[in-house]
Amino acid sequence: MDSSRSMDAQSHESTVPYWRLSSFYFFYFALLGCISPYWGLFLDARGFDAQAIGELMALFGLVRILAPNVWGALGDYTGRRMALLRLGCLMCALIFVNIFWVSEFWLMALIMVGYGFFWAAVLPQFEVVTLNYLRDRTDDYSKIRIWGSIGFVAFVVLLGILFDYLSVLTLPVFMLILLGAIFVSSLTIQGSELAHDNDAGAGFLNLVMRPHVIAFLVAAFLMQVSHGAYYTFFSLFLAEVGYSKSMIGLLWAVGVLAEVAVFMVAHRIFAQVSYRHVLILSLILAAIRWSATAYLAGHLAVLLVLQLLHAATFGTMHAVSMHYIHRYFQGRHQGQGQALSSSLTYGAGGAVGAILSGYLWGIDQGVTMLVASGLSAFIGALVAWRWVIR
Repeated sequence: MDSSRSMDAQSHESTVPYWRLSSFYFFYFALLGCISPYWGLFLDARGFDAQAIGELMALFGLVRILAPNVWGALGDYTGRRMALLRLGCLMCALIFVNIFWVSEFWLMALIMVGYGFFWAAVLPQFEVVTLNYLRDRTDDYSKIRIWGSIGFVAFVVLLGILFDYLSVLTLPVFMLILLGAIFVSSLTIQGSELAHDNDAGAGFLNLVMRPHVIAFLVAAFLMQVSHGAYYTFFSLFLAEVGYSKSMIGLLWAVGVLAEVAVFMVAHRIFAQVSYRHVLILSLILAAIRWSATAYLAGHLAVLLVLQLLHAATFGTMHAVSMHYIHRYFQGRHQGQGQALSSSLTYGAGGAVGAILSGYLWGIDQGVTMLVASGLSAFIGALVAWRWVIR
């Protein structure tokens, strides 16, 4: 019996295209390694002030509230997730190439909204494809997703060094190259439609309205609100403190290297600690991270330690989120579940965090902004402790 199970597991592993799935994550998150640390600096170099940058990033987040649900529903209805993903990549490139000729606020906003709409077709679809390949072996997700973190680190460090010599205005060139790489990588992967039948007869709204599901989504939303300042203004904050672009890139890389480390051991963590407890601890550590960064960023050694907390505030939080969404939304609701999570967290949460950060930045160059981020994460921890079940 044990021998048969072992053979079944080995057979399943041989059907999972680890390296092809991993390459997609590598290029996808390498592109995010261009956007998260350097897009604020790029907009600043283009002449936009802090309020305009916050509003642009908020628009980018707002479109991601609606768009993932549109693409998720299409993916569930048609089953052609990879085709939709490839369409999203192509349209992103066609829209984004206009960035070279745009300087007005509303034209820049139009490009970011268009890009955001089609960008929302990419990751939620691919997450479903990956989890369907893995089936009930979701602990192996981190072994594939880790390559996304490696791609992020590689490009954060590379661009940080290059931008000490090149203008940050060259950023869109690197982004277009990576969009091409993502599209080529997607051509090597066939969609895996191995969905389970669990909850297939339940209505999607009924699944969403369960109290523990709502509580998880609220906690995840508040975590992303807390990250709004980080993804929009952290690089500008560090530049104000006096760090060079290469050091800023290295500090981002330290955070993601911590994330890589936690992905490598995530399956061991979850074998010993419940997902609920990891969720609560991740939110508490986020509250500590942002509040301490507000006052101690000038001390490099302390800032390096705080960046290591990215292992929890993103790494374990992301792994927990994938577990809960895969558990709460199965069968024909997988795509919509991933889309709802993406729209409420990276979409609505990111938008609220970005626009609040833009308004709070001017008070004291980011200190109040980061304290507010810490408060958001702490409230999320209270919600998770009170209402999220195992």
